[in-house]
Amino acid sequence: MSGKSWRWWSGRVAVTLAVLVVAVALSRLWSYATADDPSRVEEPDIAALGGVACAQLRDDTAAATVGRGATVAQKVGAINAQNDAVVALVSRMQSLVADRLDRDQPAAEWLEDWQRLVAARDEYARSLAAGKATPFVLPTIDGHSLVDRLNNSGINCRVPLTLLSP
Repeated sequence: MSGKSWRWWSGRVAVTLAVLVVAVALSRLWSYATADDPSRVEEPDIAALGGVACAQLRDDTAAATVGRGATVAQKVGAINAQNDAVVALVSRMQSLVADRLDRDQPAAEWLEDWQRLVAARDEYARSLAAGKATPFVLPTIDGHSLVDRLNNSGINCRVPLTLLSP
């Protein structure tokens, strides 16, 4: 093969490889750009409604808070009232965006996490009412704390502190 022919073929191979590398890079970028983040709610309607429902939750849980000197019955009543506020948030979200929850898996998981919080608080309230108060312990899911999962879901909603220290 002559020198001129060799340069011509090596140039074609180099251009072909460059085009291939650019095509692979662009396809990877496209797949990343269009992928659903498995940890964040990305559906705008769900995120907006979640923010509104969370504002109501904050108001309701603050209204049900009792002082440190409250009786056991008052504390259990407050825990139950606050749990009812969380259940109302979950019910409202499920009824208004039920058809969209399947399209955004983190939204369904976010609602399940609120239900887990209610279950942990309910267990604590039952032990308190029975006179055998056990420490209030929040579960972890896949190595992440429940509060972290709830607060970092993509919805403008932080867990009210009153729910974390019944």
